[in-house]
Amino acid sequence: MRKILVLVVLVAGIAAVTGFTSAGKALAYGKADSPLAQVEVSANCDNPSFPLCAPFPNGVGTGGIWYWVELDSNGTGDLSGAACGHTVGGAGGPGGAGAGSIKGTASWTYSTLETAPPGAIFFGTTDPNDHYYAVTITDGSTWLIPVTTGHYSAKLASGVQIQITVAP
Repeated sequence: MRKILVLVVLVAGIAAVTGFTSAGKALAYGKADSPLAQVEVSANCDNPSFPLCAPFPNGVGTGGIWYWVELDSNGTGDLSGAACGHTVGGAGGPGGAGAGSIKGTASWTYSTLETAPPGAIFFGTTDPNDHYYAVTITDGSTWLIPVTTGHYSAKLASGVQIQITVAP
């Protein structure tokens, strides 16, 4: 019985030491950067008759984009994601095919719909409090992202949809 008790105490002691020594290494993403929010955006444009999905330079072409941004309290953020082109109607269709990585940094400011920067992209994902992050990503575009935590969805047309999730 005593050997079992010693073994239990020894295992508990090792577990506690391991937990204390590794806890500093397992902190949530960006703690040193004072993160405010994590934002995930997924957008698909698969309807070539919708103006936004028209071939470049009149639209963005058919395809999709996904990215994740961690927004820090100092107006900066980290960005990671991917963009892809889709062919519609087979090879040689209006979409073009392929994918590319998106990595880098972002900058942001607070905004309302009325005070949004010129050219900011609003996808109909309305914040109930009219508070937005105006997030400028790697390609120079600025997207209005709701500040209020939650999931937002907008269907602009058949085959054209946006999903945005804002988490603390």
